[in-house]
Amino acid sequence: MGDFDETSIADRADLETAMATIAELAEGIGPRRPTGPEERAAALALAERLRAAGVDAGIEGFAAYSTFAAPFAVILGTALAPVLLPRRWRLRRAALAALAAAGLLSEGSLVRTPLSRALSRRPSQNVVATIEPREGVRRTLCLVAHMDSSRSGIIFHPRVVGWMPRWIAASSMLVLLQAALEPFAGHAPARRLLAAVRGGLAASLGLLGERELRGIDVDGANDNASGCGVVVALARRLAADPPRSTRIVVLLTGCEEAGTLGAQAFRDSRDSGDWLFLNFDNVGGAGSVRFLRREGVIAKWHADAGLVAAAEGVSRRRPELRMAAEDSPAGLTYDSSPIHAAGGRALTLSVQDGFIPDLHQPSDVLANVARGGVARTLVAGAEMVAAIDRGEAG
Repeated sequence: MGDFDETSIADRADLETAMATIAELAEGIGPRRPTGPEERAAALALAERLRAAGVDAGIEGFAAYSTFAAPFAVILGTALAPVLLPRRWRLRRAALAALAAAGLLSEGSLVRTPLSRALSRRPSQNVVATIEPREGVRRTLCLVAHMDSSRSGIIFHPRVVGWMPRWIAASSMLVLLQAALEPFAGHAPARRLLAAVRGGLAASLGLLGERELRGIDVDGANDNASGCGVVVALARRLAADPPRSTRIVVLLTGCEEAGTLGAQAFRDSRDSGDWLFLNFDNVGGAGSVRFLRREGVIAKWHADAGLVAAAEGVSRRRPELRMAAEDSPAGLTYDSSPIHAAGGRALTLSVQDGFIPDLHQPSDVLANVARGGVARTLVAGAEMVAAIDRGEAG
C-alpha cells in the first residue's frame, strides 16, 4: 500500500469485503449504465452482500432516465429553437428563450425539477437497509454511495475534464443570456450577440451528442464501485457492532450519473430533514481523503458545519489517513448535493487532489484502484461514524 499500513484497520476483513465488492461490480458486472440491466444486477448483488452480512436490505424503485444529457439537450435545444421561427413571431421566440432559462434554473436547483420528472420513464432503483443502535435512537446517519457508472466522451478527456465545471457554468450563462437578449432581437447589435451566444450553445449541444454517440460505458471501478465497497464493508462492521445511539441507514443509489436521481428520489420519499448523510464517491484513488466543504457548479452549497467539524477532528487524531478539507472539488454534483439543496445535513468523502483519477474513462478499471485509498477511506468512515455517535457532529 505504500503510504498506509493495512494492519491499522481493526478488522482486515473489512478491506477484503470492500475490495471484493469493487471487483464484483467493476469486473463481474462491468459498466452499469443508469436504468440499464447491469445497474439492476448491481442492485441485486449489493442487496445480497448486505444480507449476507446480516443487514436486511431492500430495493426501492423509482422512475428515471439514462443520461444527464437528456434534460440538458432539451434545455439547449429549446434555447436554440427561436432561430427556427420567423423574426415577426417575437413573443413566441421570447417565450422559448425564457422557457429554456426557466428549465435550467429549475434543474439546477435539484429540488423542483419538472423537466426531469417529465423525462423519467424508465425504472431504476436504490438499495436501502437499516441498522438499529444498541440503545435508543438519538440521531440517524445515512451512509451513501452510488452504484451506477458513467460514459466517456471528449468532455471527460484528461486534458479537458478540468475545464468541465467552467464549461457547464459558461453554457448555463449563455442560456440565461439568450433569454435576456431575445426580446431585443429586433435590434442589430442584440441580434449579432445572440448569434454568437447560440453558436456557443450549439457547440455545447454537439459535445453532449458526441458523448452519447461516440462515448463508451465504463467499468466505474473508482467511480463508484469503490464507494459501494466502503459502504458495504462499514455496514458489515456496524451490523456486528452497532453504534450506541445512532441509527444507520445504508443507501446505495442508482442514476447518480444521470443527475443524482436516486438520491433525489430517496430524499423525496421520506421525512429525512434532520438526518445526517455521509457520502462516499471516488475513494479508490491514491490521493488525499478529502471532505468536501463546498459543492456545486452554478449554485454553491456548503457542507454541514457539524459534519465538517467531526471530519476535522478525525483528521487531527488520525494524520496517517491524509484527510483534509476541500473547497474546490473535482467533478460536478454528488449524491450529497440534493441533500444540501434541500437544506439537509450532508458531507462527501472523496479521494482526490485537484482531480479524480480515470474519471469517466475506459481506464477506470479494477487494476487502477489503489487499495491504500480504499483502506484510508474505510478507516476514515469508521472514525466518522464513531465521532457522530459520540455527538461530535451536533
